Amino acid sequence: MDYKLTSLSAVLERADSRLRSPDGGVRLWPTGFPLLDDAIGGGFRSGTLNLIAGPQGQGKTMFALQAARAAVKTGRSAVFFSYELEADALTQRLVAMEAGEIDAYEAPSLSEVRSIFEGTSGGAGGLIERMAATPRGIGTQALVNVSEYADRLVVHRSTATHTDITEINDTIKKVMGNTGESPLIVVDYLQKVAMPLSDLGEEERITRITEQLKDVAIEFDAPVFAVAAMDHEGLEPGARMRTRHMRGSTALSYEPDVVLILGTKSDLVARHHLMYGGQNAEHFKDWSVLTVEKNRSGSGGAEIEFKKRFDQGRFEANGNVVTEKLVDERVYVE
Repeated sequence: MDYKLTSLSAVLERADSRLRSPDGGVRLWPTGFPLLDDAIGGGFRSGTLNLIAGPQGQGKTMFALQAARAAVKTGRSAVFFSYELEADALTQRLVAMEAGEIDAYEAPSLSEVRSIFEGTSGGAGGLIERMAATPRGIGTQALVNVSEYADRLVVHRSTATHTDITEINDTIKKVMGNTGESPLIVVDYLQKVAMPLSDLGEEERITRITEQLKDVAIEFDAPVFAVAAMDHEGLEPGARMRTRHMRGSTALSYEPDVVLILGTKSDLVARHHLMYGGQNAEHFKDWSVLTVEKNRSGSGGAEIEFKKRFDQGRFEANGNVVTEKLVDERVYVE
């Protein structure tokens, strides 16, 4: 990488120029979750590495996709390096997400949207005709909403054997060439980034990948939002997942600017909320708690709850600050 010297006078001139521009201020990418933006200083900052982690099945990919959607809906661009899902599956999730935003009660579910896309719904005609058959034509409007930003959200079908940092860099350059701006860079997920011809151990390999992703954020003056896997083997029975439980935790604790941990609320609340709260145990299962474990641009420790709408491929964006007492041990152990 070509590191350049920067004088302080140049920094001052750039700051003055930014403040005088129509957009002004620090370059931020709102996450689409207002309370999270408040907690981390307005959103993801350009040049930063941001991680989201949590137990399997918590909706980390869904959360990352919602953040990408938030970026492109404001006119920005995003590139999604998907090591887990095909572009078709991510598109279906976006359509279901948009439908749920239109009407949370009558919207077609993610499974129904998938059936329409795959032609197993029993309808006739093309995509538009089949979507028009959904209640009140909500599916059609959802398609329209996605089409409004579809050219600004690029999916790269990544593989753990071939998609390394060099390919990530080259792809970002292509996206910037097409859009003329730095995109939000989503990596799902970090531990699967390829490192060909390497005989490094897992800890060293993850350290190298993490450092390289931080360099990517700095080089392209854009935020990187990466999903990180948790190490279940290193988790003590009944323990709440923390940064130290991420695979390659040393580098993943030090390098990122923001670390978010996602967990089910029923696993995190103090026991007395379950013992004396009647139906609280079942109610809490419908909510996820997002903990800001680290925030280099401000204070960490914020705990925000979001209602799960996994049937619609989304979280409800307007969350709440957690008022119940949370503990460092999970109530239920799987």
